[in-house]
Amino acid sequence: MKRYQAKMEKISTEQMTESLIRDPRSVFAVEEAAFDSKIEEVCNAVIQQQTTMILLAGPSASGKTTTAKKLMAHLNAKGKSAERISLDNFYKPRNQLPAWKDGSINFESIDGLDLDYFHQLMRQLWEKREADFPLFDFQESKRREKTFHVAYSPDTFLIFEGIHALNPQFFAAMDGHPCMGIYVSVHSDFVAQDGRVLLPARQLRLTRRIIRDLASRGSTAANTLSMWDKVLKGERLYIHPYRPTANIHINTVHGFEPFLYREKIEAALADYPADTPDYDTAMSLLKMFRHFPACNGEFLSDRSLIREFYVK
Repeated sequence: MKRYQAKMEKISTEQMTESLIRDPRSVFAVEEAAFDSKIEEVCNAVIQQQTTMILLAGPSASGKTTTAKKLMAHLNAKGKSAERISLDNFYKPRNQLPAWKDGSINFESIDGLDLDYFHQLMRQLWEKREADFPLFDFQESKRREKTFHVAYSPDTFLIFEGIHALNPQFFAAMDGHPCMGIYVSVHSDFVAQDGRVLLPARQLRLTRRIIRDLASRGSTAANTLSMWDKVLKGERLYIHPYRPTANIHINTVHGFEPFLYREKIEAALADYPADTPDYDTAMSLLKMFRHFPACNGEFLSDRSLIREFYVK
């Protein structure tokens, strides 16, 4: 298992293209099996070390939610009790969120989370061995009346998932339990034979978010792109300082992704308004994807992490 290293991994675009032409079913199966192997390795480590508090963080569109769900499923398959607690459910209502200096809403700061309420529920969980956790409705920007129940025993694995999960402000709520920090990211560049980067990891992550936001959240590509600079600024300020503290780094890139996304990103950016500040970024992204012949999702597993972004 690896800790975070700044240097990007490299994927040969030419080799991946040839493999997908020759045997796409095998490529999808191998890539998905490799990722599941990473999850299996993490599960074995936390069980062996008896580290039941798992703090899973990472930037936007890195695959945190599905990674956390996969960890829980693997632990359950090994006969372990596991619960996933999404820190997104502790967001404050929109009218209580902090602001950037320009007056726009700051969705990225940890100050947008109700940490007092989180600590209150965690104290209840330790003392009473159970607590009802909130569910946040992002369309309504408020907590739902419905909650979800978490039961706890000393051998229960708790997976805390969110962009701020590695922030020290959460450690105090762990009641002295040893924690395993996991940093999830998109950490591979797609390169040409001569080493030129054809699709940087960050642009792959942007592509994931555009496609997911459009399919699952009803948000246009223009809306996603308009927020992207603030998202990246938030990552530099609030996430990157804590990634060296993670015990394990998981790279969620699957080698077939750009080929799978080509038609969807082209559709999402079709007729992109030329009078917007992000027009050049959109056109640059389209240009990058010309290097990747399109493939469909015929061989994509329903359990694949990529289903978080490639919705049927």
